[in-house]
Amino acid sequence: MAGQQSTVVWQGVCFLAAIIISGWTGVTMVLTPAFALAMIPGTAPYTHLIYRRISNFVQWMWMANVSFLLECLFGIDVVVHGSPELKAKEDEVFGERALWISNHRTRIDWMLLWSLALRTGSLSQLKIILKAPLKKAPIFGWAMQHFLFIFLRRNWAEDQEYLRKFLPFLAEKEPKASYLLFPEGTDLSDGNLEKSAAFAEKNGLPRRVYSLYPRTTGWNFMFPLLKSNLDAVYDVTMFYVDYVPNERPSEKALVSGRLPRAIHFYVERIPIEDIRSSEEELKAWVEARFKQKEEHLRVFYEENGRLPPNAVRLCTQPPTAMFVIAAAFWVALIALALQWAWTLGWWGIVYGIAVIVGYSASSIVYNGVDGFLVNIL
Repeated sequence: MAGQQSTVVWQGVCFLAAIIISGWTGVTMVLTPAFALAMIPGTAPYTHLIYRRISNFVQWMWMANVSFLLECLFGIDVVVHGSPELKAKEDEVFGERALWISNHRTRIDWMLLWSLALRTGSLSQLKIILKAPLKKAPIFGWAMQHFLFIFLRRNWAEDQEYLRKFLPFLAEKEPKASYLLFPEGTDLSDGNLEKSAAFAEKNGLPRRVYSLYPRTTGWNFMFPLLKSNLDAVYDVTMFYVDYVPNERPSEKALVSGRLPRAIHFYVERIPIEDIRSSEEELKAWVEARFKQKEEHLRVFYEENGRLPPNAVRLCTQPPTAMFVIAAAFWVALIALALQWAWTLGWWGIVYGIAVIVGYSASSIVYNGVDGFLVNIL
């Protein structure tokens, strides 16, 4: 159950200002000019390659900066755990091409998971499966279109057609990509728990308290399309040490400061060759994984934060240097943008308006920058 999160704190104001200003600066100063460069006739494939590398670079810088703000401004303690087998080869496998599946306790899990992606070398190449309305969010949605995130409408006929076209495009243009999928399809709200309980009762299944029964249709469809471009599946379980017990943070927590005091990530690596591809086997596999997740989560929340018995610490090196690099980059770029805006005067305002109009129009005509890129890259 979510707690009251109406108070605004200075950390929340600073966080919101930082991500808006850095996001706007990244879109206007880097991503949009790089995209325009890639559109110059006769310059492909060189400018296309430059544009994609710049987009991945900005993705790393912006998402690393958000992780820095979450961890340092709000004091979230991030701890990564895994099996002893994964510990023995973490330097070898982290950064590989993987499909991540995670439980979905809160509406902002996808953002909090960036701290894990930063530590495992996947941040610049991570493609997140999100709800379609986020795509049209000013600034953030525009940036995520350049990052080639995957946006689903919750209409399976439309989503199936979109995925059948977009996933092979990603496999070709972003061959080192990893993907983040929430098989539950939605967060652990009271209403969703009630729906999950009704589903369990109807199908003679035990009621779940700490996770939802996974929706297997999307998983069954996506995995075969991606399998040849993956090295492993990462089964990620997120354990929250709540601000107060049972308080699930939402977007409001980003300004109220009522974020988790700590997040424990437990990562299990499954080699891609160990996963069968038939529909029934895939369905059974992901259902078994979430049955195990429910038990891991139950033990953690009911037994004083106890983790799986084989859990060992991973990624023990603090990401301090990466945080400094990301913060310094945005300070320098924002300073340059201010100087540029001062020099241009009214022309800078005209450019800003053109950017807003351009992204709004592209969402209507091409279903966003990413929709346009599928047809021209």
